[in-house]
Amino acid sequence: MTTERRRIDEENRQRIAEMSPEEIEEERRELLSSLDPSLIQRLLGRATIEEGVQPEKKIQPDVTKPRKTVKFAEVKDEPAGANVEVTAQDENGTSTKQNEHNHPGHEAAAEVALPTDSTIHFPRPPQPPSLDPSDPNFLEDLHEKYFPDLPADPEKLEWMTSSPSNAYSVSQTSLDPNEIRFAFTGALIPPSLAAEIPVTMGLHHHGNAPDAAGYTIPELAMLARSSVPAQRCVAFQTLGRVLYRLGKGEFGDPGEEGQGTEGAKDTLGELARGLWFEVKKESVLEICLAESEGRGAAGGRHMGAKAYATEAVWLWQQGGGRRWKAE
Repeated sequence: MTTERRRIDEENRQRIAEMSPEEIEEERRELLSSLDPSLIQRLLGRATIEEGVQPEKKIQPDVTKPRKTVKFAEVKDEPAGANVEVTAQDENGTSTKQNEHNHPGHEAAAEVALPTDSTIHFPRPPQPPSLDPSDPNFLEDLHEKYFPDLPADPEKLEWMTSSPSNAYSVSQTSLDPNEIRFAFTGALIPPSLAAEIPVTMGLHHHGNAPDAAGYTIPELAMLARSSVPAQRCVAFQTLGRVLYRLGKGEFGDPGEEGQGTEGAKDTLGELARGLWFEVKKESVLEICLAESEGRGAAGGRHMGAKAYATEAVWLWQQGGGRRWKAE
């Protein structure tokens, strides 16, 4: 106890010692009548704990219910349909008897055994052959195996087929101007190099020759009309560089308007005239000018495409700004 509690306790004990037994009993009755009985019990329990006396715990009587046990009487060769007597006895010795009817159908069901013959055969539908991507009939087998209930549409799967071996290859004896392919820098890609450029360069696409790298002038003109701004940006950037190289005579001198070919020495001139013919036929200059003036596919709202188209027009002018009319 603290000093204050000890002092109060001594004062209380001294005051009680000065009181007579009648006064103590009267004060006790008055105190008990003014307090809640549950509060008095808690205070008394706390007082015993503080004095080192553990409160008594109430001992619950052990009430255990008697357990029942079941015993079956032995049955000796009971005929079918006979009653089987079952005796149930609990721990107090009380016995109860129950009758069970023996059904002959139960014995018959127990005697029936499952078939153990392993020759049971479940029919399976015919399986299509395994798929081989190198097989010429790969697309037909793919459709038959995974989509047999859907109508076949071979045109939608043409992009998955390999292009002919002679598409833009060195085995060709001649090429049309609309088949000539260019890199993003505007440089011409010869057939011998188109097959060696890896796909990581981004020059392969689903065009007329998917296995060959590069873009033709008709393909670039088509992308320049696309509703996708990124495709238009690539097209204008590449077309501007092609026009610059074409105007500078890198692909040959086309000569004057209407000038014809003069033998084998004019091969580069013939190439240049063919490329100018494709530029005119695909309206490349008109598309670039329209986009740069805000009259393009999106009405000039895409600033990136407009900037690349303006650059293409500027490169065309730097290359000479020539409008060669091929005939």
